[in-house]
Amino acid sequence: MLKTELLEIIANGENSGVEFKRDDIRPEQLAKEVVAMANFQGGRVLLGVEDDGAISGVQRHDLEEWVMNVFQSKIHPMMLPFYEEVKLDDGKLVAVISFPIGISKPYVVRHSGKEEIYIRVGTTSRLATK
Repeated sequence: MLKTELLEIIANGENSGVEFKRDDIRPEQLAKEVVAMANFQGGRVLLGVEDDGAISGVQRHDLEEWVMNVFQSKIHPMMLPFYEEVKLDDGKLVAVISFPIGISKPYVVRHSGKEEIYIRVGTTSRLATK
C-alpha cells in the first residue's frame, strides 16, 4: 500500500470496513474486529492509529507474528490475512491487516472457553444476538 493511499484511508475515518486500533490491543479485541468485518464484507484493521485518526505508530517488534497467532488461535474457522507495514515520512509505522469477506461464515471469536459471533454495524462491532 502506498503512503498516500494509507493517509487517504485515515483521513476518511473509520467505517464499516475500516477500523483503527493502537498496537497494544488485546488478542480478543483484534479478533472481534476481524470477525465482525469478515462476517460482513471484509475490511482492514490499521494498527498504530488512534480512534480520532492520530497516528501513534506501532511499537511491538513481533507484531506480524503476533497478528498471525491471533488469527490462528482466536478466529474460527481460520482465515489468512494480508499483512503489511507502511513507513511514514516521520518514521512511524502503521500495520495494515486486510482480509476479504469470509467464505466460511459465520466466523467466531474463541475466548475464555466460548465462541462468540460478531457483526459489523456502521463503525462498531456488535455481538450477534438470536
